Amino acid sequence: MKTLDDVTRLLQRTFKGGPMRRLPKKREDAEVLLALSLVDLDPEGIFDETDMNRHLSAWLAEISHEGGAADYVTLRRYLVDLGFLRRASDGLVYRVRGERVDEVLSTAAKSVDPKQIFYEVTQERRQRRGSFRG
Repeated sequence: MKTLDDVTRLLQRTFKGGPMRRLPKKREDAEVLLALSLVDLDPEGIFDETDMNRHLSAWLAEISHEGGAADYVTLRRYLVDLGFLRRASDGLVYRVRGERVDEVLSTAAKSVDPKQIFYEVTQERRQRRGSFRG
């Protein structure tokens, strides 16, 4: 289970080069991002594919390259394949597997806002670039 500090460091590393282009290659790191993508959803809720796609698309919008390998369809597939989402047998609805999210993230780590960390890393990068130009 990842702590708040673990998740913060992972996101800082992930965003160091700019917006996320793909999920991390290391499965453990990818699972952290997958779990984070679901923490705002009601674990008792039932979501149709359109709702799930909207949620994942919005979650990715501010932290990833548009058209990159980190698109909402790929993300949704990984979420199902790695057990974070349960899909109904007819494929029409999804449920969050809260226990799977809990395996990956501590309670404190669930409060991490990837968009905020992306913003902070981007600001630090801009400041460093500005100091070299001066």
